[in-house]
Amino acid sequence: MLKGSKSEDLSSSVRCLESRDMPAVFLRLQSAREQMALPYSSLIKLELKNDATAVELSYVTHRVMIAGRNLAEIYQAVAEAQARLVMVATTDFAGEFLMPAHRALVREIRIEPLDAEERRKR
Repeated sequence: MLKGSKSEDLSSSVRCLESRDMPAVFLRLQSAREQMALPYSSLIKLELKNDATAVELSYVTHRVMIAGRNLAEIYQAVAEAQARLVMVATTDFAGEFLMPAHRALVREIRIEPLDAEERRKR
């Protein structure tokens, strides 16, 4: 691929995951409506849908739903505690098909606090 091509510009401008090799203490979640950091120590369950369009994180106090496409990359990074930030793609673009097939694209993050009854069940 030529440097500076449209698909390279697109894939480099749409970053939905920041990770590092060392385990992180918190996972930061960011959307247009809210930002929250939840500790990995309270993560009790992680699920990836078979079609890699949704990841569900169950914390002691919250439930987080991440929706998009190619989310296996995010699932793997969270499972290894290497994800530092997961964020919704800031641009709604028609050319998303130009993005590399392996690159995660987050369309929505929903963070729901659990009520007292749900917390007791955990």
